[in-house]
Amino acid sequence: MTGVVHLVVGPAGHGVVRHGETVAEACGHRVVRREGPADVADADLAGADVIHVPFTDRLFGATCEEAAEAFTALAGAVGAHGASLSVTLHDLPQGQDTLARRRRDAYRTVVAGARGLVVSSRHELEHARDLDDTAWSRRVIPLPVDRGHAPPDRPGPAGTTPPATVGVLGFLYPGKGVEDVLAETPDGAHVLGIGGTAAGHADQPDHLAGSARAAGVGWEVTGYVADENLPGRLATVAVPVAPHRRVSASGSIATWIAHGRRPLVPDIPYTREIDAAWPGTVRRYAADRPGALRREIEAALDDPARTTIPPQVAVGPSLTEVARRYRDHLEACRPPAALRVGGRWTVPGNRTDLLDDLSAPDPPHVSVVIPYYDAQDHLDLVLAGLARQDHPRSRLEIVVADDGSPRPPRLDAAGPVAVRAVGQPDEGFRAGTARNLGARVADGEVIAFLDGDTVPEPGYLTALCRLPSLSDDALVVGRRRHAEAAAIRDWLAGTVPAPEPLPEPGWLAEGYAGSRDLRDADERSYRYVISAVLAMHRTLLADTGGFCEEFRSYGGEDWELAARAWHAGALFAHVPAAAAWHVGPDWAGRQDSRTKDDEHRMLARLLPDPATRPGGTSSRYPATVVVVESPDPQAVATAVAAVRHVDADAGVWWPAVRSATAPVRGGRPDAATLARAATVVHLTGEGPPEPLLACADHGVVSSVAGTARRTRAVARATRTARAGGGDPARLTTRLFGRRDLP
Repeated sequence: MTGVVHLVVGPAGHGVVRHGETVAEACGHRVVRREGPADVADADLAGADVIHVPFTDRLFGATCEEAAEAFTALAGAVGAHGASLSVTLHDLPQGQDTLARRRRDAYRTVVAGARGLVVSSRHELEHARDLDDTAWSRRVIPLPVDRGHAPPDRPGPAGTTPPATVGVLGFLYPGKGVEDVLAETPDGAHVLGIGGTAAGHADQPDHLAGSARAAGVGWEVTGYVADENLPGRLATVAVPVAPHRRVSASGSIATWIAHGRRPLVPDIPYTREIDAAWPGTVRRYAADRPGALRREIEAALDDPARTTIPPQVAVGPSLTEVARRYRDHLEACRPPAALRVGGRWTVPGNRTDLLDDLSAPDPPHVSVVIPYYDAQDHLDLVLAGLARQDHPRSRLEIVVADDGSPRPPRLDAAGPVAVRAVGQPDEGFRAGTARNLGARVADGEVIAFLDGDTVPEPGYLTALCRLPSLSDDALVVGRRRHAEAAAIRDWLAGTVPAPEPLPEPGWLAEGYAGSRDLRDADERSYRYVISAVLAMHRTLLADTGGFCEEFRSYGGEDWELAARAWHAGALFAHVPAAAAWHVGPDWAGRQDSRTKDDEHRMLARLLPDPATRPGGTSSRYPATVVVVESPDPQAVATAVAAVRHVDADAGVWWPAVRSATAPVRGGRPDAATLARAATVVHLTGEGPPEPLLACADHGVVSSVAGTARRTRAVARATRTARAGGGDPARLTTRLFGRRDLP
C-alpha cells in the first residue's frame, strides 16, 4: 500500500463532485470518479492505504437511509482492502424536524467507521457535534478561494441584461433564499439565477417566476454555466447576493469572492466566521430585520464599490493552502503502523504491539548502571548474574555507581564482562543522583538500570533491551521477583533450577494485568515503572534529563522519572520475560511510614497528578500550562475563570508582562514546568477557552480560542524528526491525531 485515493461519487458539475476533484488534483493524489456508489469496483480501491470520500446524502441514495446503506457497503469494501477511510461531509443536517433527524442518523452512520473527518467550517463542525465521531483526525478545512479574476466593471445600460441586476449563484432548490431576494429587490430591477436546478426540484424556475411577477421584478435563470463562461455571466451582475440563511459552507460565496465580489450575505454564524477570517470579503445584513436586504441592495446599486473587494483585501484560503491541509490530514489518516525514520522506529500512541515482529539487526550495546551502597555480598550476586547473560559480552558493560560507600566496591564477580566503578560523596540516600552519574559515563545506546540487590536471569538483558534497541522512545520495565539470598546463591551455583519465590507486590501485578503489560498505558501508568529493573534508550534518557536529584530518601525517583518520560513521548512496556530476583522480600514490608510520607510529599510537589494533589492554579508544576498570547488583560481574566470553571490543575502565564499577581505568572513557563506538563495551551483571546482545557485526547486540538498540544505528542514527534528529518507538526498528527473544535 502506497498512497491515497480520492473516490469522488456523483454527476459532473455537482458542487461536491467539483470540490472533491479539485482538492484531489491539487493534492497530487489519484482520483477515481464514479457516477454512483454502485459503480465502485474493487480495482478502484486497490493499492491505497487511505480512501477519501466527499459525502452528501443526495449523491449516495434517493433517501438518506439509502445513502447511509450505500456508504456502509463502501466502507466495508475499504476495510476489506486494509485501507482506512476519510470523509468530507457536505450539507450537514440542521434543525430538529423529522427529515433533519433522519439525515442526522444517516450521517452518524457515515462517520462511525471513519478514521478521518473533514468539514468546511467550524459552524459545520457544530452540526457534527452529536455525531458518533471517533475520528483520529478531525479537521476544519475551508473551501478554497483563489482570486483568479479581476473585479468586473459595473455593467452599463447598453448590455442585453438590465443594469440593475441582482445575481444569485448556484443550484436552485427550496430554502436557498431566492424568494427573499425577489421580495426585497427594488421595483423594476432584475434578478438573475446563475446555475441549474437541483435534482428533484424541476419546478423551481417556474415557481420563482411566479414570485417575481408578484413582486414586480424581472427573473431569469441561466441554467448550468460552464467554467469558461462563468466570469462573463458574473460580470453582468451589479449586486451579488448569497441569501441562504441556514448554510454552513457555501461554494457560491467562495466563487463570488474569487471573482473579486463582496456578496451580500445574511448575518449568520457561517458568514460571521468568513468575515472574522477574511475581513472585508462579505457584507452581512440582518436577515430577520424587515427591509434590511432591500436597503443593502439599493445602497449597492448606488455605490458599486460596496460589493467589490479592493485589491489590498486578502482573500483565502488558497487552493494551495487547502491542499496542504488535506495532505496533512490524510497523512494522519493512514492505518496505524510502525514508522521507520532515520534508522529508528516509532509508533502511534503507545502501540508497542506494532513492534512485536521486529528485531534489531545486531544486539544493542548495553550499559548496565547499578547504584550501590556498602552491600558487597549483594553486589557479588548481581555481577555474577550479569556474567551469565546470553547478551553478547562484547556489547555489554557494567557501571557501578557508588553512593559514597565507606569502602569501594569489589568488581571481580563480573568475570570477563567489562566493568568499572564511579563514585560520589556520601551526602545521604542519593540513588537517583548515582544512577545519573553512572549513565553519564556509560557508552551504551541502551541504558539498563539494575538495583544492587536484584539478580538478573540469563535472558534478562536480551528481553529487556529489545524494544529500546528498536526505538528511541521505549521505556521498558522488567519483572522483579523476590527470593532469599541463600536461594539465589544456590540457583547461581547451579544446585537448584530456580530460587524459591517469595510473594510479589499485588498492586504491581494488578497494574500490569489491568494494562496488558502497559500496552494500555496512560499518564498515570508511571506508578508501575520501577527503576530496579528498567531500561531505556539513551536518547530518551537525555531528553528527560535523567532522574530528579532532589530525592534524598528511598522511593519515588523512579515514578517521577517515568512521569516525565511519558510526557517526553515514551513508549511504556512491561516485559515479564525480563526477570530478575530481588534479594529478600518487597520493600513495602520493610519501610517505615515516615519514609513513605516523605515520598508522597515529594511526588505531590513534582507530579501534576490529580491523585497526588488537588487542582488549582497555584501548583509549581501544573498539569496544564496555559499561555495567554493576547496583550489584553481581559483575555487573562477569561483564562483564569476558565481554569477555575473546569477545575483544572493549570497555571496561567502572561508573556506580555514579566511579573504578575497570583494566580497569573509573568513571562513564559520554564523548561522544567513544560517537561512535567501534560498539555500546553496557547490562547489568542478570541474565544471561550474551556473546550481546549477539557480536551486532551489528541496530539493537537484547536479552536478559535487557540491551540492545545499534548506535550507527549510534540516531544515524540520532535525526537523522531531530529533523528531522521521530517516535519514535527505533521509527525505529531500522524502519531497522535488532531482534533478541531467547533
